[in-house]
Amino acid sequence: MLALRDRLAQGKPLLAPFSIIAAIEMVELIGHAGFDGVILDTEHGAHGSESLGSLILAARAVSIYPIVRVRSSEPTGIAAALDAGAAGIIVPQIGSAEEALRAVRAARFAPQGSRGANPFVRAADYSGSSEWFAQANRDVAVLLMIEGEGGVRDLPQILETPNLDGVFLGPMDLSHALGVPGEMGHPKVVAAIERVIEACRSKAMTTGIFAGSPEAGRRWIERGVTLIGAGVDTAHLLAALRSAASAFATDQKFRP
Repeated sequence: MLALRDRLAQGKPLLAPFSIIAAIEMVELIGHAGFDGVILDTEHGAHGSESLGSLILAARAVSIYPIVRVRSSEPTGIAAALDAGAAGIIVPQIGSAEEALRAVRAARFAPQGSRGANPFVRAADYSGSSEWFAQANRDVAVLLMIEGEGGVRDLPQILETPNLDGVFLGPMDLSHALGVPGEMGHPKVVAAIERVIEACRSKAMTTGIFAGSPEAGRRWIERGVTLIGAGVDTAHLLAALRSAASAFATDQKFRP
């Protein structure tokens, strides 16, 4: 597989559902279903640092990109996800250029950043190789979430952050920040998203977004988004189970 950073730079759509079920089997199912990656969601999921390693290994075993949405821009959480082998990270709730710089520097080794250096971790194949630091700086993708008024306001400065790969949009949080909670298709939300997409395009940066349906994903791809957070595993699982339950319930052979 290409490094995630190189894959995103190609500008081809990459589909990766969010996963909040901390189970190896769920990651495997996402891979077998045909997705390109999985976003292991430590912000809203039940994932702890002790479970990330096995989930990342499961993703790599089925040839999909393990991307981790970390809990915050706090450096130790970013380093833990990357040491466990994440191909990239998504950092939530970025509201200023200062927060953006802090997050990106936490994901890069010196001289590009301040990530703690240990070449004996899983991401380095436990090898102790001094060459790994430069390779990690080349390969790891870092995206920052714009989901509030501060992030939209400071976007021009945020996009100037050195070694940043792109922006990931959170329409749900953005709808709350813009005073239309839950209305992800509201004109105010759509207009803000389109401004971010255009700004990223002008900088040749990746834009990602959460899309709860294929229709939403298609709409944003047509506007230039390439990383699609293709729904959430719990919602997909519930929909499939409801469909199965309905099929059984409507079959007369299963009725009492």
